[in-house]
Amino acid sequence: MDTKAYKKEFSSIGIRMLISTVIILVLQVGVQALVLTLFPQWKDNFTILLTVTMLPLYLLGFPIAFLLMRNKEVPAIEKHSMTPGQLVITFLMLYGIMIIGNLIGLAITAGIGVLKGAPVQNALLNVVTGGNLWVTAIFTVLCAPVYEEFLFRKLICDKVIKYGEGCAVVISGLVFGLFHMNFNQFFYAFFLGCFLAFLYVKTGNLKYTILLHMVINFFGSVLGGIILSLDQTDPLALVIAAAYSLCIYAIAISGIVLLIVKRHRFSLEQGEIVLEKGQRFKTMILNPGMILFCLVLFAIMIAQAFFV
Repeated sequence: MDTKAYKKEFSSIGIRMLISTVIILVLQVGVQALVLTLFPQWKDNFTILLTVTMLPLYLLGFPIAFLLMRNKEVPAIEKHSMTPGQLVITFLMLYGIMIIGNLIGLAITAGIGVLKGAPVQNALLNVVTGGNLWVTAIFTVLCAPVYEEFLFRKLICDKVIKYGEGCAVVISGLVFGLFHMNFNQFFYAFFLGCFLAFLYVKTGNLKYTILLHMVINFFGSVLGGIILSLDQTDPLALVIAAAYSLCIYAIAISGIVLLIVKRHRFSLEQGEIVLEKGQRFKTMILNPGMILFCLVLFAIMIAQAFFV
């Protein structure tokens, strides 16, 4: 087994993702700074700030990442179709595991808030409550799932599937979670990324992961945004918010129960290259590129939590 060559390939993924992330950050910060310099009156307009931050991401940032992560040889992942019923069950399980990750993230950020003496800023909450709902929906429900699934599921999973489905699931989830660059989103993005990667390697169809990602984001960004924007002093609004919360946790609990009941179905096949036990973590993660990527993005997460 050529462990050095395998480590080099995983290191390349880390380096390329790090370069992509830095380029995206520079584009977003640079364009926003330029726009606010030219139009300082827009500094309190969250809809415009969201737009000038997201447009560079989707028009330039992600396409550059696609080029950096492109695969010369696309593996033939066997395609399988899903019935509507299977999609519904998959959504329930996906939502359940995402809620678990969200609760972990909330607990971590609450602890950090206690340590620093102030609440940790929730970037996602600002997105869904601070701007125009339609603009938020375009970016979070339409753009994000398509671009993110193509990069984090197809390109990354296709690149490492030869090492086995488990490897593809872990790398896809880890990179996806870190890419969000904050503790509020890391854990549920990691769980979400792993589950969607599992779905992709089992079906070979990106359309299913995109669809489920869209539904998840719709529940969180659009419906969640509508609920949070309601007048909390209005009794009807409180009833609606309570009903929404009950619905969300009913879906999550149903999903968790299904995960437990169907856990035997979550088997992972080996790839054409088998990494020996005891060498998998060292090969996949403990290489220069992945270590650097993880350290830099973790440092950004720490800075965002403690100093923003």
